[in-house]
Amino acid sequence: MFVFCVAASWAVQSATTIKPGDTLRLICAEESDLNRDYRVTSDGLILVDFLGAVKVQGLTEAEASKKISKQLEDEKILKKATISLQLISPEVKLIKFGGESKIQGETPWKSGMTLIDLMRISELTVNTDVTRIQIKSADGKLRVVDATKPTSPDNDLSLMPGDEVTFLKKDPNNQPATNPNNPDTNPNNPVTNPVTNPGTVAQVTLAGLVALPGKYDLVANMTLRELLVRAGGFLEGARLGSISLERGASKRDLSIPADNDFALMPGDVVTVNAPERPKMFVTVDGSVNKPGRYEITEGTKLSEVIKMAGGFVEGARTDKIKIFSPANAKPREIKFEDIELGYRGDVELSQGQTIEIPGPKPNMTLDSRTKAAAGAIAFLFLLGF
Repeated sequence: MFVFCVAASWAVQSATTIKPGDTLRLICAEESDLNRDYRVTSDGLILVDFLGAVKVQGLTEAEASKKISKQLEDEKILKKATISLQLISPEVKLIKFGGESKIQGETPWKSGMTLIDLMRISELTVNTDVTRIQIKSADGKLRVVDATKPTSPDNDLSLMPGDEVTFLKKDPNNQPATNPNNPDTNPNNPVTNPVTNPGTVAQVTLAGLVALPGKYDLVANMTLRELLVRAGGFLEGARLGSISLERGASKRDLSIPADNDFALMPGDVVTVNAPERPKMFVTVDGSVNKPGRYEITEGTKLSEVIKMAGGFVEGARTDKIKIFSPANAKPREIKFEDIELGYRGDVELSQGQTIEIPGPKPNMTLDSRTKAAAGAIAFLFLLGF
């Protein structure tokens, strides 16, 4: 019966259709320039690079993937197009946890997450009763499970978004004797039993590439590692060897795992830095005020480069902007208004690309015409005319 329910649930999820307002993550195995998140417009369209508008409303992920793949191949944009589409949700889904554990708070939920995964994060003590763990679902239903036993219909160890997990203490009659030299068995240990002082709660600030940046209450003896665990861990690209700490007027660098046990203090600001972005160059040509070659960094967008080039001149065909990449014979065609109106994301540029804006060329100044004429005369002189 349990297997049937799981299968039925999977079938319902897999049949979910796309609707306006959804966000779709597109991955193309053959063309990485297509790989990004697309928002479905109120008309049920996504604006796919190279293709333009594609109607996806009412289709499943698999049906929409097949449709885009076929159009890319039929229009000879790609010889072969292996497309994968996935519905994504922009909000972070959380699991709350607390009770008899060293670390308490919230952590991002991930598909397939189980109670065992959460136990590794929360760092249980010797006093935690792993045979009686309380799980309260988002709709208020309560269940008590035994983490020492495998998953079954009566002992479901899986976790869902919004679950609240409470780790209970062992029955006092079965607890081992307290060892004052062992902090995990010492009831006065400030980590497992933090003392809350009246008044303002001391806090630390966490910023940068972590799942949940923000302000965190500072419990006694909190370490850098504990703070990062509470924040749900690192995001992709985080520089674990370059974590900045600001303490008053002083600054220093920390790294993981060398500084796992670094003790935090009230008011500390911890920043998990992003990787350094290499310098790159793109060329802007056509109907802009200052055409030329511009230095960019990884992540620079099309709108930013247009500003660097002084903006469009009057009469520029902003609906026919072409982006030429060294690896592609056919350029991408961009309608700049779609970016301004939010119908599509801004285009991230890469090394060696050329942006061409059709329309009238910028007017040459008197000085520039004089320079051009002088250059022509010098050229003729060299030829012996």
